[in-house]
Amino acid sequence: MKIKRPNIVLFERREITEFSFEDLVAGGAGIATRSQWIALAPHLDGELEISLEDLAVIDAIPVSGFVEYEPIAARVDAGRLEALVAAGLVLCDDQAHATWRAGDAQLANAHWWAPAAVAQGMGRWQGVDVAADERRQGKLLLSEMLEDFGPPPPASLQVRPSEEWQALPAPAQGELDALLHRRSTCRNFADNAVPLADLATVLHRAFGAQASQVLAPGAVMLKKNSPSGGGLHPVEAFVLAQRVDGLAPGLYHYECVAHALESMQRVPTDALAAMAHELVAGQEWFADAPVLVLMAARFERNFWKYRKHPKAWKVVLLDAGHLSQTFYLGATDLGYGAFVTGAINDRCAEHLFELDGLATGAIAVCGMGRRTDAAAGDTIEFDPLGLAPRG
Repeated sequence: MKIKRPNIVLFERREITEFSFEDLVAGGAGIATRSQWIALAPHLDGELEISLEDLAVIDAIPVSGFVEYEPIAARVDAGRLEALVAAGLVLCDDQAHATWRAGDAQLANAHWWAPAAVAQGMGRWQGVDVAADERRQGKLLLSEMLEDFGPPPPASLQVRPSEEWQALPAPAQGELDALLHRRSTCRNFADNAVPLADLATVLHRAFGAQASQVLAPGAVMLKKNSPSGGGLHPVEAFVLAQRVDGLAPGLYHYECVAHALESMQRVPTDALAAMAHELVAGQEWFADAPVLVLMAARFERNFWKYRKHPKAWKVVLLDAGHLSQTFYLGATDLGYGAFVTGAINDRCAEHLFELDGLATGAIAVCGMGRRTDAAAGDTIEFDPLGLAPRG
């Protein structure tokens, strides 16, 4: 058997506070602290607690690729090495490690910067239900937050005394300003279906290629309505269509150049509602939207240019932010409410839309639909201008 280190793994030292009966008997407060070492390896499903002795075993393995198991086992604690192999923190060439090896290879081939790979990989949610957790634990009220945390930082930053400020001319007001003023996050969606033509318009405005240009053989660059780092546009749109006139309920990928939907899976309405609920981590106020759009990044496209670059992952997230605002405005212009949320179950998204999570991973979910008129029981929305489209 041959073994190797993972391409990317970081180690974190934590202080753990625990109940101590011995400390309590000795007259103390019954609290003890201990240090804990955690291995953060994005090719695995979660973090692992290890020891300093485990670190020494890992350190004994060369970084150059697969090596024979026996010579390493002869120089280190063989039992610890065997346990690390079983946990996937040391990779081997056995068939049982095929999935772990594939994930590790994807990380290397996509040219991730290690800290960003850990943040993306270890931050992927699975099975989180925000609304259920809130019902079980109680809703955190603003009054309680103020009492526990004190007031938040000021709403606006002031770095100089007001007498030193330079007053600006009154801003011009036009059609764009009116559209921006109507933009507001929607949390209460009506049962109305979205016409396919309206969905097509919003998808094209937000994600569609407005033009393309071949810069060199095999190097095609796209012009979209939002900026993208390096002009690479790595963020893809995957559609969960619940209520769209002219479109069968199901899962789709938006092909941005052809302006077409690729059908990935037809899904019965009830099953689709459950998928939407899990995708947005139990936020039922978003799960009810007629259309949900997953933004997923092809990291390998961005990192093709920005290899192991410390800013590349941040730029991908900025891209998703630009796209969500364009999505908002495109939907608002047609009279729809819209939303974007990063509180999603990433692994659900990966399962639904056939993503690997490492070379291509979920970022956030947008949605759109007709807004209900304000009614008792509605989820509170923030619309201080009172201009958001309804009905």
